[in-house]
Amino acid sequence: MFEGLKKKFSDFVEGLSKKEKIEEERAEEKAEEKKAEPKKEEGKTQVREERREERHGERREERRKAPDVTLTTKIKGAFLGKVRVSEKDADPFLEQLRVALLQNDVNYDVAEKLVGRLHENLVGKEIGTGELQKEIKNEIRSSLMQTLTKNSGIDVLQRAKEKKQKGEGPFKVLFLGPNGAGKTTTIAKVAHMLKTEGISCVISASDTFRAAAIEQSAIHAKRLGVDVIKGVYGADPASIAFDAVAYAKARNIDVVLIDSAGRQETNKSLIEELKKMVRVNKPDMCIFIGEGIAGNSLLEQVKRFDAAAKLDGVILTKLDVDAKGGNTLSILSDTSVPVLYFGTGEKYTDLMPYDPKFVVDNIVPN
Repeated sequence: MFEGLKKKFSDFVEGLSKKEKIEEERAEEKAEEKKAEPKKEEGKTQVREERREERHGERREERRKAPDVTLTTKIKGAFLGKVRVSEKDADPFLEQLRVALLQNDVNYDVAEKLVGRLHENLVGKEIGTGELQKEIKNEIRSSLMQTLTKNSGIDVLQRAKEKKQKGEGPFKVLFLGPNGAGKTTTIAKVAHMLKTEGISCVISASDTFRAAAIEQSAIHAKRLGVDVIKGVYGADPASIAFDAVAYAKARNIDVVLIDSAGRQETNKSLIEELKKMVRVNKPDMCIFIGEGIAGNSLLEQVKRFDAAAKLDGVILTKLDVDAKGGNTLSILSDTSVPVLYFGTGEKYTDLMPYDPKFVVDNIVPN
């Protein structure tokens, strides 16, 4: 999970940190040269030259990979025991990081903000020698946490329990999103989570378009031991959801989980159908289900569905497959919609509550 971003941030930290090692070795060389002046015995000179060649050979490859440190940085490191990160030092690596973020599904504007924040926090900062790698990691972690905690998440369980305690049920949740994102399976996972917490629920099989969607909902409901309300293919999905809400009220069921047909955000007629479902059933929450591997298109999908149905949260699925991690950063930074859960597998228990610290720890381990 998040392996793409983890690798790129690790490369960035190591690249900047190599400068520190080169600085320290150069400082040692200058100290040796100063001690040997003004006269140099031939034997000592030869030993020193051999030692210098050996050091140069060990780090020649590192010098090719990392830009040379500035004179100011070198002097600071040698005489003050500190390193001041200059623009000349940081900019090549920040540019590489910018490209890496874009390659890992981070939206362009979001990548610019993150790189800009790192530039502001790193350039000009004096860091004690030996602490550079640690400080760079801390700055990256801080910048990521600012992004990942921008939107406060909603506790679905708590909201459902509160409505149950007030006797204002049922708590209605509409799940929506594009084709193939895993809505029906995610609904089953949420049903399992609710049941585990002692909250009753009914599934509304309101996807009356996709072949076998109704049967899939019915199978999940049977396995979980929860009720399902279904109609026939081609029926009005809003009316099936309405029947499910009425069923829940009559039997004091706490939560109604409403499925919907997958649709692209560009399909105007299906978006209007979705708006009708919202108008008729007035859900307490609208949750977008999107693939964590969908790439940059996911951000646009979230924005379009949010405009149509006012999203309360996002569940990102299939993060166990090959998630680069950039989608989470993009959604949280460029929209007001919080991420609620991660889908991490096919089991009913594979639904992980969103935790920004977990994300940061996976991208930039302490």
